[in-house]
Amino acid sequence: MYLCSQKLTILRRKSQYRNKDRLVYINSVDFFAMGGLLAFRVGNFDTTAEREQFRFLCEQLKAHYEDSNEFCVFAGNYNIGCELDALFIKKDAIISIEFKNYGGNVIANENREWTCDGKIIKGGSRKTVLQQARINHSTVKKELKILGVEKNQIKDVPHLIIFHQSIELKNNLSATNKSWLHITDDAHFVEKLEDITCPHTDLNPLEIVNLAELLNLNSFYLTEFSNATYDKPTTPPDKLQLFEDIKIYEGQQNSSTHSEGKTKFCAVNTDKSVIKKENIYSISTQLTYETNEKILPLKEYSKQIINAVFGDNDMTVNVMLYDKFCLVFPQLVPKINQEYVIIAEGNYIEEKRLHLQRFLKKEVLIVSEKELGWQMGDYIGNTKSAKVTIASCQQVNNSSLGFPNAYSLPKWVDNLVFEELKANYAPDHIRFEYNLNLDKNEVLTYLGTYFPRSYAEVYYLFSKLLFTEEQKSFMGEKNVLNILDLGCGTGGDILGLLNYIEDNLTNIKFVRILAIDGNHYALRIMEQILETYKLRTRLNIKYSVGPAFIENDEDLDLISEVVSDKYDVILSCKAICELASKKKLARKPYKSTALMLSKKLSENGIMLIEDVTVKNNGEFIPVTLNTELNEFVRENPEFVTLLPNSCQKNGSKCLKGCFFKEEVKVSHSKKNNDVSKIVFRFISHKQILNIFENNSVANDIQCKIN
Repeated sequence: MYLCSQKLTILRRKSQYRNKDRLVYINSVDFFAMGGLLAFRVGNFDTTAEREQFRFLCEQLKAHYEDSNEFCVFAGNYNIGCELDALFIKKDAIISIEFKNYGGNVIANENREWTCDGKIIKGGSRKTVLQQARINHSTVKKELKILGVEKNQIKDVPHLIIFHQSIELKNNLSATNKSWLHITDDAHFVEKLEDITCPHTDLNPLEIVNLAELLNLNSFYLTEFSNATYDKPTTPPDKLQLFEDIKIYEGQQNSSTHSEGKTKFCAVNTDKSVIKKENIYSISTQLTYETNEKILPLKEYSKQIINAVFGDNDMTVNVMLYDKFCLVFPQLVPKINQEYVIIAEGNYIEEKRLHLQRFLKKEVLIVSEKELGWQMGDYIGNTKSAKVTIASCQQVNNSSLGFPNAYSLPKWVDNLVFEELKANYAPDHIRFEYNLNLDKNEVLTYLGTYFPRSYAEVYYLFSKLLFTEEQKSFMGEKNVLNILDLGCGTGGDILGLLNYIEDNLTNIKFVRILAIDGNHYALRIMEQILETYKLRTRLNIKYSVGPAFIENDEDLDLISEVVSDKYDVILSCKAICELASKKKLARKPYKSTALMLSKKLSENGIMLIEDVTVKNNGEFIPVTLNTELNEFVRENPEFVTLLPNSCQKNGSKCLKGCFFKEEVKVSHSKKNNDVSKIVFRFISHKQILNIFENNSVANDIQCKIN
């Protein structure tokens, strides 16, 4: 099993040799000139102009690199922490690309809007084109670094803006910005690509392929625009995917062996690759095989076992770490408790599987139709237990209802926030009414003041929701939990939820998180906190951040389009009020956000919308929130309120939302019993209401129907 489900057999490439004007195709295993273009498109574009432009650029690139010795990759509509129109990879540059459907006299300004024939050129969700380019530029560099690309290779990552129509350019940018931001149009973009070079970037063909593989592009290959085609015979002797073919050939340039007319593929030495596979994680499901030197003896040993049991065979053998295997195959988690999982792929019969099982004296799992797996190495129970050194959310006092409403920030969190990150405690709800434009120092003040509150609030609210053992069992029946947080800030709400899971939902072992926010300083701090937490918890946590600056309803719709997965828990805590305060959303903010997020909710998922209780635009936020969410539930009968119980029972009748609040206290080194006042709503699909409708917490909030 490879990175994509599509299995490829032979990659063929147009040869430069011609015979009687007929094009000769040569098996790439025997011959493959590492030149030409590989084109990919991750998803179709939203607009006609973008689709036309992408097609035009592909055609031009294909023609340009038809008989070239250069090897390039062009990927359209690719998300790498930010939504790019395209990504171009060549020997001496990795270039992010933005399309613009304008033509005429373009003025590129440093500190104000760009214009085309006097009309403002939109910068996507950003205020200006330069701001959009700057964020994409920095995000791509950061994400490539996270993936494991060597620093030298991404010291320079240029950004290219391509106008669909012909332009006359007046470039008023500073020399600094001109050094990384390039501007051209469709008619001249090939020349511009040729001109752009980065002195520190030097990628050989195999490194380019490894990078493309790491970006999980394989399943999005475009035959019509590439200089390579897929050839899939009915009964292929060897099943190879595109990237594997190329890497195999690269390894065979120095060494090839043949036996009985069948090609024996040489192992590719990946030590020189700029990519470290073990560093990759994507929200989408993918396989990540281990390739480091420590794994090679285990892989070789396992191959010998396969050869001994199966005789002459074409099975491939790979190794996966326990946590990565469990993320991809959660249904098999109960059967896995050792450090490594061996994956043998190929044709087999049940008799051989049973033979292998007897030989190993352990269960051989059927991973898929053509994959077998067994485990080896240390037992996870022993290694993980040593990892759990976390100081959880300490409950200071219990209410009469049986759950706490006061907490102490864990010591390690307190130390990290106030000592290492140098956060400040300085409450100012007016100053922090809107936080997307906070600078680094302001974010540190927000961290010290509101992170502890968010942490305690979410821990408290889930304690309240999951009040009975039945409710906890329902929530914790999965081994893997997918979490989406819209407006995560510095991550206090995420950490509160994770600690609740740590303490109360012991069946959950793996957590995937997508955290979205518009302030990149806050996102960096959240990443630091999560990385520290990962070292202390029993949970296997994988996370990805989504920088998203919401300026209007279109941006909210864009997030909905980009986020395609379903999530078991969705959070939006004290974020919607910020959009409402600046009137960023023309539609009803709580209702429209709930509508968008509900589309991302898994079948048994739970959504929490929480906010503060101050006035916003002349009306108390609880009243606005309750009015709009009651309206959402009335208009979308497949969804229900789980908590508060009063809203669950009366929400469909309540036309004007009422005011209510909850108080949660948190203590830390800078403040004892810091009080947080909040309003909240848990929403889910109607089918799980029976688990929560008899919640004994029920009537703690009193209201009358408006």
